[in-house]
Amino acid sequence: MTKNNYLPHVDGLRAIAVLSVVLFHLNVSAFSGGYVGVDIFFVISGFLITGILKKELEQTGSVNLTKFYRRRIKRLGPALLATLLVTFIFSMLVFSPYHFQRIGGALSSSIFSASNFFFWLEADYFDTSANLKPFLHTWSLSIEEQFYLLWPISLIIFYKLGLRFFILPALVIASMASLALNFILADGQSSFLTKYFAGAAELLEDGKSTLFFLLPFRVFEFGIGAALVWFSGKKIPWKIFNDAVMWFGLGLVAYAILMFDEKMIFPYWHALIPCLGAALIIYSAEDSYSSILLTNRIAVSIGLISYSLYLFHWPIIVFWHYLGDGDLNFRDQMLIGLLAFSLAFISYRLIEQPFRQKNFFTSKPAWSVAFVVLFLTLFASGIHSYSTDGWAWRAGEPMVNIDEVGDASQFHKAYYGGSGYPYYGPIGNSKVPDIVLMGDSHGRHYAEGLNTIFVEGKSYDLFIASGTSCFHLPGFTRTTKGYDWDQLCVNSLNEALRFINKAQIPPVVIISHSWSSQMQRAGLINKKQTKIGETHIINGILRLKEAIGESPLIVIGNVPTAGENLYDIFTRPRPIIFNNFDPAPYLSSTPNSNLERFNNALRLNSESTGEYNFVDPFDYLCNSTSCRNTDDDMRLIYSDKDHLSKYGSIYIIKAIQPIIEKALAKRPKNWGNPAISNEVKK
Repeated sequence: MTKNNYLPHVDGLRAIAVLSVVLFHLNVSAFSGGYVGVDIFFVISGFLITGILKKELEQTGSVNLTKFYRRRIKRLGPALLATLLVTFIFSMLVFSPYHFQRIGGALSSSIFSASNFFFWLEADYFDTSANLKPFLHTWSLSIEEQFYLLWPISLIIFYKLGLRFFILPALVIASMASLALNFILADGQSSFLTKYFAGAAELLEDGKSTLFFLLPFRVFEFGIGAALVWFSGKKIPWKIFNDAVMWFGLGLVAYAILMFDEKMIFPYWHALIPCLGAALIIYSAEDSYSSILLTNRIAVSIGLISYSLYLFHWPIIVFWHYLGDGDLNFRDQMLIGLLAFSLAFISYRLIEQPFRQKNFFTSKPAWSVAFVVLFLTLFASGIHSYSTDGWAWRAGEPMVNIDEVGDASQFHKAYYGGSGYPYYGPIGNSKVPDIVLMGDSHGRHYAEGLNTIFVEGKSYDLFIASGTSCFHLPGFTRTTKGYDWDQLCVNSLNEALRFINKAQIPPVVIISHSWSSQMQRAGLINKKQTKIGETHIINGILRLKEAIGESPLIVIGNVPTAGENLYDIFTRPRPIIFNNFDPAPYLSSTPNSNLERFNNALRLNSESTGEYNFVDPFDYLCNSTSCRNTDDDMRLIYSDKDHLSKYGSIYIIKAIQPIIEKALAKRPKNWGNPAISNEVKK
């Protein structure tokens, strides 16, 4: 848009959008829906880009794509590359290999406007948290750039085919289709895709992240802005009318910013509220009495630096979290805000403005060469760091005994106590087990310890029935989406009971869960009760004991947890600049009182009923003030924040070995072969 067509109120709207995003990322509670600022940007982009293209098409009958994309590169590329360069260098200095590898992948995808796909595909069980992803915010830039790539070509095709008058109807239909896709795939389930395109169905099964990260589900947001171009020349000249429209639009935007939260499915129909609000503001603000709210010097100034502010604010927050000690306080928020605004201003004046000059690249060819070299260097660096385990050579000598530091991204998968063991299956020489291990992933993480000490060490046979995320207690299911948990959980429990019932000598049954976590996602079969408590769980344990008959039952409580990814902590580069970080405190952690409280409830029930033996990992890992995070050989007890590593698994099982051996010795010798009627029914 030329200077003569400059719309100051659009910059004012940009200010609202970027400030809402920044305040949301700073965890300012009042701005729980501040992420909708990105959607406002999409509406603005749809409006401005479509206006530019429509004007050129009406004047020339076509669009000079070379010039269009060159303008986009000049507008977005220099500041983006500067942000990527600074962020990547700083990340190299402070991030552990575990996280730096992912940063390299995000960098290389951001360079080619594909980071939205990277973060979409990365969203799995082993994914790192958002606060450890300094390039996460580039997903929105990638979506914008994908829109810039496709939309001009679409408009040219319509004009070349003589269908210019069908553009608006086609735009409306495309937007409605995009919105419809949000409803169809909101839960990630599609019977059509499952039946005919199983691979696609599997990719899309995480409906919430699919909707959030992919362009097809955002088309209607750009479409609202684009459609506005056809109406912007047909304004009602009454300022009082435009005033009302503007205030209504501001109300919609404010409602979304203040009332939405992260738990909502988004964009979905929810995005219509801020997007329509933004469209109404763009339509009316220029001719309203209240336009000063958006066209004042402060609002416009913030709008002008909004792009650089968006680019820099998030990496600063990520580094602050990574090098800090917890949640942001008011002082942190103010300092981050000041630093972000300062860098944004510098970037706008020294990078954005000079590179936007009409003849900048042609008059200064050296800068063109430097731009290309930086582009290729960043891409190659990202690819190399991603493919070589996060440049593990940067890590100093750790304070703990860590094997294979270079295999940074695979530590949890390789050293988790259940890695390499089946979800269901025998370990040993016989299919008739002496020990049956049940539970979720917090049950399966004892597999290494049981196999090492009892199978390999004493020739007992082990059957594993854990790791499905089910609550392996009679009458329980899960309430989360994704699977037919009623069927899966009942079948998995019955699979374990069948093996128990096969034995002539009753096996020792060991069950462990992330008990406290299961309370948040488990329910009762047929009732789908989500608010289950200690009483429900204790009753479930007693029903399990009834189902296994004479088989001794050992219940293992919650592990204390590390609270941090210890592998990450102890493989950070040394020294970590700009920070007095000391890894020594991470050799232990503070006991989690909620986990301990639940364990005590299980202990009291065990003592009062005598139906099962209760084992509290706190007894072996903790004293009154702290819990150990390493074993006697300084090896990590946890593979991530809360799952036991192979070393932790061996440590706990070795500690409770006498309890298990006593249970094994007390088993009746002639149990018989009980009827299979002990199976749990739905």
